[in-house]
Amino acid sequence: MRLLKNMLNVMHPEALLLSSVANEDNTEGDIGDMGQKLATEVSNFIKDTCPGSSLGRLSFVGHSLGGLIIRACLPLLEEYSEKMFTFFTLSSPHLGYMYNASQIIQAGMWFLKQWRKSKCLTQLSMSDATNPEECFLYKLSEAKVIL
Repeated sequence: MRLLKNMLNVMHPEALLLSSVANEDNTEGDIGDMGQKLATEVSNFIKDTCPGSSLGRLSFVGHSLGGLIIRACLPLLEEYSEKMFTFFTLSSPHLGYMYNASQIIQAGMWFLKQWRKSKCLTQLSMSDATNPEECFLYKLSEAKVIL
């Protein structure tokens, strides 16, 4: 992502770019909590670098789990909804990993969920609730986001 940020910086030197570090140390936790941390970081960045109403457009680019973290962050940034411009993700598991044809990957996911006690993988496999409509990803799909 840093390479993409550098390329965007060269192409648009007037743009302010933030490479988030809010969740760098813990990506095994709750996706909703990571979204909250990202929203706080983005909000603080905007307040520090864009005084008054100088914010132009607000865009997000994420890869893999980062795309889901951004989706969890967007409803929390409703105050900037008029400035939202682009939401772009690369290889993000927006539908989770509930069904998988490969038994090897299924076994690997089970092992990682047990061994690392990963809340994130539990949410991605939609096994964080017995009723699918109570799963985090399902609720995230219903969240109101204005883009």
